[in-house]
Amino acid sequence: MKPVRGMLLAAAFVLVADGAAQAASCAAQISAWRRAHGFSAVHADAALTAIAHRQAAAMARAETVSHTVAGNFFVRIKPVRRRLAAENVAAGFLTCAETIKQWAASSGHRANLQMPGARRVGVASVAKPSSPYRRFWAMEITD
Repeated sequence: MKPVRGMLLAAAFVLVADGAAQAASCAAQISAWRRAHGFSAVHADAALTAIAHRQAAAMARAETVSHTVAGNFFVRIKPVRRRLAAENVAAGFLTCAETIKQWAASSGHRANLQMPGARRVGVASVAKPSSPYRRFWAMEITD
């Protein structure tokens, strides 16, 4: 069966739209987690989401969980960083809720979720069905 080009384009558009919706939903979930733990809410930031997406995509391509696979964090975050910035990465979790739960269970990741004065967040995930991890996540958070 020959793929129909229009159908492939439509499918790609849905994936992009879902990615933006997922980023906003995940940012809202992180914000809710922060409020539930006595911290200020954060809002989704397009520039941070783009940085997170590049990181998640680089991890998916390399099939590794790493803070450096897309380059040095401080270089990647410099264009949008004010005073404070942090990054969480993960792989193997299919939903944002599962990923946040894993980050909250890890002291270093939890400290990033609890960053005092944080106001902006970007979150992205990239699926790679051929990988044992299946999905790679990155979160960028800053004041």
